[in-house]
Parts: sequence; structure tokens; C-alpha cells
Amino acid sequence: MKRSIFYIGSLCWLLLLGGCQGMAAADAVPGVPAVRNEAATTIPAATAIPTSVQTPEPEYETGPSASSVRGALPYAVDLDGDGVDEILDVIALPSETDGCPRWTVSLTKGAEVKRFQTDILEDMPWDLWVEDLDEDGRYEIVFHGDAASDDYLIYVWRHDLTPVCFEPDDRIIRGDNDGNDSDGDAVFGGAIVGFEDGHIIIEGAVDMLGTHWGVRAFALGDDGIIGPVSSVWDFEAVDERFLEVTRELKAYAATVRKDPGEAFTVAPGERIYPLASDGFSRIWFRTDSGKTGVLILTPDEDTFVMWRIDGEPEAAFFEELPYSG
Repeated sequence: MKRSIFYIGSLCWLLLLGGCQGMAAADAVPGVPAVRNEAATTIPAATAIPTSVQTPEPEYETGPSASSVRGALPYAVDLDGDGVDEILDVIALPSETDGCPRWTVSLTKGAEVKRFQTDILEDMPWDLWVEDLDEDGRYEIVFHGDAASDDYLIYVWRHDLTPVCFEPDDRIIRGDNDGNDSDGDAVFGGAIVGFEDGHIIIEGAVDMLGTHWGVRAFALGDDGIIGPVSSVWDFEAVDERFLEVTRELKAYAATVRKDPGEAFTVAPGERIYPLASDGFSRIWFRTDSGKTGVLILTPDEDTFVMWRIDGEPEAAFFEELPYSG
């Protein structure tokens, strides 16, 4: 079999999955969520917190945390640096669109409560962090949750629960973004691995010559947009993850992050091991012999998520392409 693509199976899974989870999984595919630039919902003081979610005189943990604060919720922290703690919490509330409970971030300061409802259903995993991403003395709120089957979405808000946007994602293979170059996207497809030197380390899927998971560092820039710091998604080197070439394949000598050099040919029967990708046009690899190179890909305009190499469909060059999702 020349190709193993599981899109049909995924579609069937979405159609068969009943109730709220099925609806959310269909609506929240990473890379193509609706842009969520709207302000957080502000609740009048008289109806600030429903009785069902109030916690009488809780013993809060205080202060910002470089690690997850999920286990400390509700969490008291001076997010804006004015000397007064805000109370941060995550609760499940019914969606106005379909009635399904979704994880909702709640921020209380005095009598005012602000809320932002994510696309993550209440029975799906999530995590929450408080970080000063731009080192301005005020803290950002960072949330990620599993929309469906390890398809994580990331949200970031300012200290007042105003969404922070990401640069438009060049991983066009997951669908066109609804954002634009000036506003970006308020939801990002990926999972947070951790934080390092002010950077958010994100794991995401790149669909080029199959589905490959990589990590990349992102940072909140002076323009107020979160964008990548590193130029590529780095893939973990796994000996079992290879592509077997079935016909002569034109590549260029290069190491990861380096521009293409002299052209060379990968012969039929050789194996290539993906190392990294820019998610847009290039994927770096090594061969069984240890030679490193880069392939130049262009989007296949005739299909939804395919690529071409030298004008020919990518599937024409490999025994199998392990797509999933």
C-alpha cells in the first residue's frame, strides 16, 4: 500500500461520538478554531458568582507560580501589580450555543467577576499557569486543554482576562486560519510542555510527509503578539519513525535551520528520518547513512492537506505516509 492516511477514520470517529463531546470535537480542530478576540464576559456584582460555584472563606495559596496552579485553585495572585489579589479559578459552565459544560476561566477582583469560556469540555484534561511572559511586572494567564484525542488548544490572557493573540500559524495543512496578519489568532493548536527563560515551549503537530510532533519556543513580543522564537519545529529522533523512498527523490544538503545547499538524490529503498520542519515549505531529515538534507515542499492546491515535491504528489515518493488526526 502506497499510503496510510487516517482522515476517513477520524471523520467516522467524529460522526459516531455522541452528545456534547462529539459536537466539541467537530468544532475545535487545532489550527482552525474560530478566532476568539472578544472581550471576556463581565458579570455584574449582583449576580457575580452562582451559589453552586462559591467557596466560602477559602484558604488560598498566594503568589505567582512558575509551575501549574491547577492544584491550588481557587488561586489568589496580584496579577496587575496594584497590591490587591485577584482570585483565579476554572469552573465548568454550560455553553450558550449547545448547553454543554465547558471549562471557563474566572477572574474575581472585589465585586467584579470576568469569565472566558474555552472550547474544552468539562470531561477533558486541562492545565493552567500564571506567568509574566513579557516581564512587565504584570502576569499573564495561560491555559491549555484537550479538545479531542490529544488535540490541545492554547489560550493566553492578560491580567484582566483580555485575550492575547498568536501570530497566524503557518501550518496551513491544518486549514486556513481565520485571523489576519495584524490581529493573529486568539486560540493556538498545540500543548504546553513548559516555560523556559520567558519562553513558552509548545508541542504541536506538523502534517508534512505524514504527521510529526515537534516542539518549538514561543514568546510574547513587544507588539503584544505571541510568536515563535525558534525557526522550526524540532522532532524527537525515533529510529522507528522513518519514510522509505520508492523512487529517486531530489533533496538538498543541509543541517537543521540551514538553507539548502548542493542538490543530491535519495535512492529508492533508502530511509529518511524527519528531524524538523518550518511547517510551511521545508522538512529536514537524515538518512540511514547519517547524511542530512532538506526537502522543499509546496502545497497541493488540488487537495486539502497534501503536498507536492518537484510538482508531483508526495505520496508518489514513499512507501507509506503516516498521517493521523
